[in-house]
Order: sequence, then C-alpha cells, then structure tokens
Amino acid sequence: MINRLSIAFFSLLIIVANYHCNPDCDSLPGLSISTTENPTGYEVLIRTNPPTALQGRKVYFDDVLAEKSRFIDGMGLAVTVPDGVDPGKVEMKIEDPDCLDFVALDFNVTTADFFQNNPDYVFPPLPEIIIPMLPTDFPPSIENAWLSPQNLDYCLWFKFVPDSDGNCTQTLNPLTSFEQSTCGTSGVLYEANHMSGFMDSRNILHLSIERANGSLEEFEGQLINPNDAPEQYRAWNSTGADCISGLPSQYKKRSHMMLLTSKSTGRQLLIYQQEIPDVPVDCL
Repeated sequence: MINRLSIAFFSLLIIVANYHCNPDCDSLPGLSISTTENPTGYEVLIRTNPPTALQGRKVYFDDVLAEKSRFIDGMGLAVTVPDGVDPGKVEMKIEDPDCLDFVALDFNVTTADFFQNNPDYVFPPLPEIIIPMLPTDFPPSIENAWLSPQNLDYCLWFKFVPDSDGNCTQTLNPLTSFEQSTCGTSGVLYEANHMSGFMDSRNILHLSIERANGSLEEFEGQLINPNDAPEQYRAWNSTGADCISGLPSQYKKRSHMMLLTSKSTGRQLLIYQQEIPDVPVDCL
C-alpha cells in the first residue's frame, strides 16, 4: 500500500514538473508591450489575449517590483517603471506561475532626459497611458491650434480643404497644416513640419507628419472628453510658451482634447484646442 502511494505521489510530481517545464505551455497568449523603452515613472501597457489573463500578475524590472500597476478592463495591465532601476538593458519579468514562473521580455530603462532633442520622439510623450471612456462633444471647428498641455510650444496647426460652399471637407490641407512651434522657436525638431491626413466617417483622425530630417510619423486618434485626461493637463498653464502666458481668461479653457497614437512608437500625444484671439477659422 505504501509503495502504491509513493508511486502515485512521485507520478504527480513528474506531471507538475513537466507542466511547469513544458515549452508549449502558454498562459499569456499574444503577449506584447506598448513600448520597449521608458524612463522610471512612465507607464508601460502589457497586453495579452484575453487581457484578463494579466489580472493579479506581479511585474519586475530585473529584481525590482513594479509596485504601481493597474488593470485596464479590455486593454491589459499598465505598470509604472519603478524607481531604483538603473538605466540600461533589463528584463521585464511578468509573473507566470502556471508555466515558467516568469515570462521575461527585453526592456531598456532610459535616463530622464531621453526624450529631449531625440529625433525618434519629437512630440511630448505622456508618462501616463490614457484610455478614453467618456462621451465627448465635437468642437464647432477642428481648425487652428492644438497644443500639448505638457509643452505649450508644441503645436499642431490644422487647416482643412474647404468645399465650394466654404465648408470644411474631411481632408487636411498639406500646404497650410503644420507641426510647429507656438512661439516661433527656431531649432526645435517640431519647427514647421508639413502635415497631411483626413478625418474618416467614424471621426478618427489619420495624420502624417513629414519632418525636416526626412522621417515620416503616422498617427491615429480621436477627440476625447477632457475628463478622461489626468487633472494636471486640464488646468491652465503656459509651460514652454511664455508668448501666450498673457491670454485673457476666456481663452484659458480646455474644452476640447484629442488623443493621438503614433504608429511607429506606440506613444500617445495629448493635445487640446487653444482658442487664440483674432485668428480666423477658414472653414466650418
């Protein structure tokens, strides 16, 4: 009887061991991450199919636990690169007790100034990942200046091709639409770069920016409810653009926002529509 119990026990151990070592075991199917490089304090979105497979999983950068994480329903697990991780190549390790203990992905922890004057990351990158949830109102016109609340000198200047009646079509005018400096700052990577694109029938904006260095960055995005953005981006500031610090109070409301995602880097760009006195709208 004892021998039979021993045989059964060891057989169970072999089954469990084989399960954990089975290379075909996959408890995180379709695993991917939104970016492979970030400074500490920035979020990374981890995705699987289904996203619920990530609920409750711990994530480490080398041996440092990412203590800040949040599960986003239908999207995945957003984790913040923790303090205490030295810049350089690390392993992002996602807890996987069902198969391999951990699934490891290569990740590059960058320095805090990584995005400054970096031709691969021209626009101000968001530390947070924004997931639009609330319904939003369409502005009277999308034309004119849309600024980054992180750096008001960064501007996307939208001008649409009008039809014969003077109404805006869905197509941007590539001759008069620019990624540009709000204050006319020279030498910045976003200085006077031509844009083209269109708004489709679902009100999704498809945008291409042709930069002076010859690169082309494509985006997709949509209008979002400002309440979906972190509070610090909804309050007025003139960070990076002293030239508009003296705007009258009626021009300091951030009533309309847009969230764009770069197809090349996966990073999000948050912009708001800045009303500027005496700047005409060409078409409605």
